[in-house]
Formats: sequence, structure tokens, C-alpha cells
Amino acid sequence: MRGPIAVGVLAAVLVVLVAAAAFVALALGRPGPSFGTPLPVAVPASPARTPSPLPIVTPGASQPPIPSAVGTASPGVSGDPGPSASRAVGLAVGDLAPPLALPQLGGAEIDTALLAGQPLWVNFMATWCPPCRDELPVMERMQAQLGGRMTILLIDVGEDEQTVATFMTSLGIDLPVGLDTSSAAQRAWGAYALPVHYWIDADGRIGGFLYGGAGPEQFIEGVHSVLPDASLEP
Repeated sequence: MRGPIAVGVLAAVLVVLVAAAAFVALALGRPGPSFGTPLPVAVPASPARTPSPLPIVTPGASQPPIPSAVGTASPGVSGDPGPSASRAVGLAVGDLAPPLALPQLGGAEIDTALLAGQPLWVNFMATWCPPCRDELPVMERMQAQLGGRMTILLIDVGEDEQTVATFMTSLGIDLPVGLDTSSAAQRAWGAYALPVHYWIDADGRIGGFLYGGAGPEQFIEGVHSVLPDASLEP
């Protein structure tokens, strides 16, 4: 009995040794941990952000261009002003004319509210303006021809009463003159390119306008924009 038992024990020990040897072999063949310098980890770059551009603000860009000298725009009566003409005079045909209430040269007051229902010819001018000097005698002559059908109003811009009175006396002009000493009426009407003429119908709407130096034929055309049957001599 002892012989077979010893053989069995030896066989079992042999199996254990073989298993242990196999385990050691596997352990020795497996690579261990590495302690070298790690490779850099590639991180996908975020897309670059382009900042939104700030709005460019141009000083005075919202304001309409203002002619700085007489005759910067071609004269001529307009019944359908283009964009540049409309900006130059500030008002368009068909617009209601802004009211005018100004001290009158020599006393009293010019108030267009009191002239409602009759056509008007409103001329913004100044004593330093050469075309204004040339136009005034023609305008006075046409006022005499028009009689009570139309009233011509002169609006002097930015000057004192004595300067205007001396100027009108030197020319012998007897048309009513409103004194826009603060230029407030000029700004309200956009009448920057002196001289500027507006013809206003009986309903208070602008029928035509003209700016820059003009002659009698153009004045007649302007009058006809609100009084088509008016008889005028140049």
C-alpha cells in the first residue's frame, strides 16, 4: 500500500511544480510598467474665435450734407426734386411748409398763419449774398404784377436789423422782410444754400423750389408751379 501512495504524492508534487513553473514563466514574459518620459497627449485645438467687428461711427454721418457756398447746386425750379436736391433745400415738393413767425423789418411781425389760404413766395437770403442783391429788384417787379394773388416774403438769415435795413434801403426794396437773426427758420426749412426760393400753394404745400442765382424766366416757372395762369413779364 505504501508504494502506490508515495507514487501518488510524488505525482501531485510534480503537477504543482509544473504549474508553478508555468506561472513564473508567464510572469517573467509580461512587460512591466514603464517610467520613461510620457508622450504628449494631443488635444484637439478649439476653433479660433473671431471677435465681432465694432460698428464704425462716422461723425456727422446721420446728418444731410449742407452746401457751404452760394451756387454749390445748379439752380433751377424743381417740381420733382431728386435726392441731392431734396437734401440741399431740406424740403420736398408736396411737403407742408413749416410755419414762419418772425419779427418784420420796420416793426410788426411776419406770421404765415395769418396768410393761410393764399399762395406765398418765400425767399431765404442775406445781404452778403451777391445773387440775392441781383434777384431782389426782379422779385419786387413781379410782386407788382402779381398784386394780391401772391405775397412775396423775404427772410434774412443771421443778420441784425440795422444791417438789413441799410441793405434794403440801398436797393430801394420795399418787400416785407422777416428777421431770422438766430437762423432757427433757416434750420427748420433746411434753407442752407442761399438764396433759396419756395413757392407755396393756397393749401400751404410746397409746389416748387429753386436755389442758387436765378433769372426772371425761372422765377416765372416757380410762380406757375402754384399759379399756372399767372401772367408775368420777365
